Amino acid sequence: MQSTSRRGLLLPSILLSTTLAVVGCASTPHMPVILAALDCTKVIPASYREPVVATTLPSLSADVGDLWKSLDDQTNRLDQANGRTSDVIAMADSCQAHQAAVLTALTPKPWWKFR
Repeated sequence: MQSTSRRGLLLPSILLSTTLAVVGCASTPHMPVILAALDCTKVIPASYREPVVATTLPSLSADVGDLWKSLDDQTNRLDQANGRTSDVIAMADSCQAHQAAVLTALTPKPWWKFR
């Protein structure tokens, strides 16, 4: 008799726990996991992670031509560093736009809409 009452309680508890597990898994949003896979830092080239080194200035006894070359090289390196900044900002903006597009595409549509 006691075995039958245990079995009577065991079946509803198994069904209830299974139902809760299925509902919990089905309602869990997967978007953050997918968007974490779209790592925007991977878009930045490895060479951009290295600093742009400064030009060594010529000695005090250098002539005007050497000083001109040195300052021109320093200006070129500053342009390179500023170009990297704008490139990285453009890469980040592009990657964020791509993430937004992926999120929009992965967002489930309401079940009552056919399109």
